[in-house]
Amino acid sequence: MLRELAEDVFVESEFEGGNCGLIRTERGALLVDTPMLPPDARQWQLTLIQMGVSEFYGIVNTDFHPEHMLGDVFFMPTRTFGHEQAEKPIAKFRSTGLERLAEEYRDRDPVLADELAHLRVISPEISVEDRLTLHLGDREVQVLYLKGHTPASLGVYLPKERILFAGDNVVNNEHPEMVDADTLGWLRTLKQLQAMDIDVIVPGKGDLCGKEVLAPLHDYIVEMRRRVVQLFKEGSSRRETVEKIGMLDYYPVSEEELADVKLRKRHSVERVYTEVRIAIRNR
Repeated sequence: MLRELAEDVFVESEFEGGNCGLIRTERGALLVDTPMLPPDARQWQLTLIQMGVSEFYGIVNTDFHPEHMLGDVFFMPTRTFGHEQAEKPIAKFRSTGLERLAEEYRDRDPVLADELAHLRVISPEISVEDRLTLHLGDREVQVLYLKGHTPASLGVYLPKERILFAGDNVVNNEHPEMVDADTLGWLRTLKQLQAMDIDVIVPGKGDLCGKEVLAPLHDYIVEMRRRVVQLFKEGSSRRETVEKIGMLDYYPVSEEELADVKLRKRHSVERVYTEVRIAIRNR
């Protein structure tokens, strides 16, 4: 569903993988992430044409995961923005991850799987290290480094409109994905967001929200780290920690979501376990 957040600021939430943003400016349209699946990317193209969008200023990818950047190729040529640490994971995805993603769709849609396997993966043209301010006519757009969900996560902030496209650094009432997380960096980012003038947050996926979701997410990460530290010091292995950690009841989970959330939580615990093990052994 396409929703207008402010004048010429939109979010499209119907695509598999997550939300896509559109910011219209005098210098052309700035996209925030692109659809992962080619049919969705073509639908987004059509929607933009129907809206009269004919010129693009660029694309900001909020991280290097495919649900944020794989559709970039459908909007070329235009400049692309990503964090400077995104290139290596994207190169790795190009060599091995693309085929793995295609295999996930092989049984239900072989044609889609073949198209995914042969997509051209676009690397960021412009690297953002900490903050980049774009003055696009009378529209100010800030591209911010927000370490957390990944070491290369970005946010797109519109200070006048008080809108933040937060990527997957923010989740709305659901378990976060932490497989590539820097959890201490994530906690600092959440405190940074709490201090900003923000009325509307566009998460990487899910419903729009405000800053009310930040404190529960901060507490979730703190509690997972606390439990992992305790279990590690008690001698639990990585597998044992996954089994003992709990946390599943922290956010509501339906029966339909249960298997996916359990897998997501396992990956998250394994990542935090690795962080904790390195931190304790380096003391």
